[in-house]
Amino acid sequence: MTLQVGLATLLAGVIIGYLWQRSRSCSITGYRDLYLFRETHFMRTIVGMAMGALGGYLLFYWFSPTMSDFPLFLHNEPGAGSLVVLVLAAIGGIGYAFFSVLAEGCPLRQHVNATTGNGSALLYLGGFYLGILFFRFVVADYLSVILQMF
Repeated sequence: MTLQVGLATLLAGVIIGYLWQRSRSCSITGYRDLYLFRETHFMRTIVGMAMGALGGYLLFYWFSPTMSDFPLFLHNEPGAGSLVVLVLAAIGGIGYAFFSVLAEGCPLRQHVNATTGNGSALLYLGGFYLGILFFRFVVADYLSVILQMF
């Protein structure tokens, strides 16, 4: 079963990556164009991602009713929906968006550029993954301690 899941994931990733690159869309571009030019053409990308995520969840839920954890923040699990989790998610999202705009594209675009041999995209992705580790193992712990005081 594990090999089948891995191959299905790889196939889905190749198909989605190919279609994404052919569409020339970028999730950051949608927000940028909306803010700067009031152009909504690329915002279809954002709406499509949200609809695809919801549709994918509903499809998997239909095949496996044991996936009853939707939406995640509305369940009575430890830490779910707490102020600490929400603030950490907001800080991570704002940092992701800010640095993606500075890097002239989202991490998906940087992955595509890195496969073509773009050195700055490789440096971006190295910093991106190191930043994820740093935030998770250093910053998140300090923020959770600070937020526990409130």
